[in-house]
Amino acid sequence: MDTDNLAVYSLVEQLRGYGRKQFTGKLELHSVKDYRWSIYYCHGRLVWASGGAHHHRRWRRLMAQYKLQIDFNKISFRSIEEIRLWDYHVLVILMKRMVLTREQITPIIEGFVQEVLFDIIQCAANEKITYYCDFEDEITPVISLIHAENAIDNAHQEWLAWRKSGIADFSPNLAPWIKRPSQLKEEASELTYKTLITILDGRRSLRELSTWMKKDLFNLVQSLMAYYHRGMIGLVEVADIESPVSSFSPNESLGNKSTQLVEETQAPTKLDQIARPLIACVDDSNQVCATIEQIVGAFGFGFLGIRDSINVLPLLVEHRPELIILDLVMPIVGGYELCTQIRRMPEFKDTPILILTSNDTFVDRIRSKFVGATAFMSKTAGNDKIGEQIKRYLLPFDKDLEEPSPTDSTDTY
Repeated sequence: MDTDNLAVYSLVEQLRGYGRKQFTGKLELHSVKDYRWSIYYCHGRLVWASGGAHHHRRWRRLMAQYKLQIDFNKISFRSIEEIRLWDYHVLVILMKRMVLTREQITPIIEGFVQEVLFDIIQCAANEKITYYCDFEDEITPVISLIHAENAIDNAHQEWLAWRKSGIADFSPNLAPWIKRPSQLKEEASELTYKTLITILDGRRSLRELSTWMKKDLFNLVQSLMAYYHRGMIGLVEVADIESPVSSFSPNESLGNKSTQLVEETQAPTKLDQIARPLIACVDDSNQVCATIEQIVGAFGFGFLGIRDSINVLPLLVEHRPELIILDLVMPIVGGYELCTQIRRMPEFKDTPILILTSNDTFVDRIRSKFVGATAFMSKTAGNDKIGEQIKRYLLPFDKDLEEPSPTDSTDTY
């Protein structure tokens, strides 16, 4: 057995051992490079895991993956302990407010645990990891209990698959960037080149790209390695983002109990009061953008106005809106062509696209459907009608945390 595999085997057995011993408390792990992880057990089951190189990026990405944008102005904590474990206690608050059910939160927690376990195992193959047990540090309340051996085995098998494919040393927290764009343009297809040149900027990790492109992480890394080994793509470490609760201090959070304390008896809060789905409006008219911003603002949704059709695709990739409103007639790049280009991008294949235009003819409606538009709206329909259409395609988000299908437009066309 080689050295790195022996170190990984030792770590895996250590993690399994705490499960078999019915351990309750926190297991803290430190690497030579000063990465730190925390794994919480309850009677041998896993409750939560956090830390590592991208603690806060992981939070933002997994929340976005489940279409959750948390407004921390509406989230308050009861104690310093909750502030320290803010990422877990936000989920507790969402469950108490009946924004999410326990069944909806469980896969989110499993996602956190699985990623942390994989990162620890991958690190153990290259660095020495030390352990520290804290029997006093328990998480309450417990949302979900995860079978420890199953989760650890899944993460171990995932790393073994990476190792077998020759990519075990490539952390999914690294960010790819284009080293030789001219060579890439010559050797890759036109669509591949345009896609890679847009998204590989050294600022998004492999995991973030996997989520945005809705592509399996393992397959994505394998496909990029071909370009990496030929020197066209580089991989760089990217810093974690700032904690969303960094502005909190214990005094601020606990100073005014009448406004800061989150009571269990608080009235249920609807999802759209805490989550703010982003709506993008692509229209060269300042007046139209202002009108749409007013409509979506009344619903509490976020707004992104794009008036230059040349910059549409990079801005959409950067902001990842949940719904796109697209003008049909624009200078330089028309609405039909833009809609086709957007639909070709994997991250937007399921995003609702609403065509907004004054050319309300049968031919325009058919052509819009042909290029992948979800629905067709006339500019003369009035603000109320436009608002109803916008809410219609965000309604599944409000109820089931799922996006509507782009082909579900029977009543619209």
